[in-house]
Amino acid sequence: MHPFVLTLHLQNTLHHGALRTGLTFVPTALAYGAVGLWWRHLPRRVRPLLVPGGFVLICAALLGIGLGLKDGGGGGWVLLASAGLGAGFGCAHSANLAAALASVHKEDAADASGLVVTVNQVGLVLGTSLFGALFLNGVATEGAGDGSRALWGSVLALTGAAALGGAIGVLRRRT
Repeated sequence: MHPFVLTLHLQNTLHHGALRTGLTFVPTALAYGAVGLWWRHLPRRVRPLLVPGGFVLICAALLGIGLGLKDGGGGGWVLLASAGLGAGFGCAHSANLAAALASVHKEDAADASGLVVTVNQVGLVLGTSLFGALFLNGVATEGAGDGSRALWGSVLALTGAAALGGAIGVLRRRT
């Protein structure tokens, strides 16, 4: 789930306070950090599966969060799915970042790292703009109810984007 969209839903639709909303993201951060530290200990033959596998996990976690919050629910199911989301991002992002920078010469490392970080930041800004606008438009639409349909629409769009990213990763590995 895009953090901006989830925060809007938790605070504006479900009326959670700032602390409760912030704590919803703790499992995501912990899982992301754990996977980011752990994935290098996997056998080399498994590592190429991390990026597409991470996208599959992201898709499943997004659907889990969406289903958990669709009708105003929450609780343990959403926290578990949030941990899955962090693990999926950890698999996809960490392994992809390492692969992108693996062939860079030492003298070019700072420039390459800056480029990768800039591309990530642009992606985050575009994601916030696109999926935030999708969510807010869904809330403003007649009959959007309490925001649950808008959340579900955003979840489906994000899941589609993650599935597309995973599919492109798999196709690029085959060519």
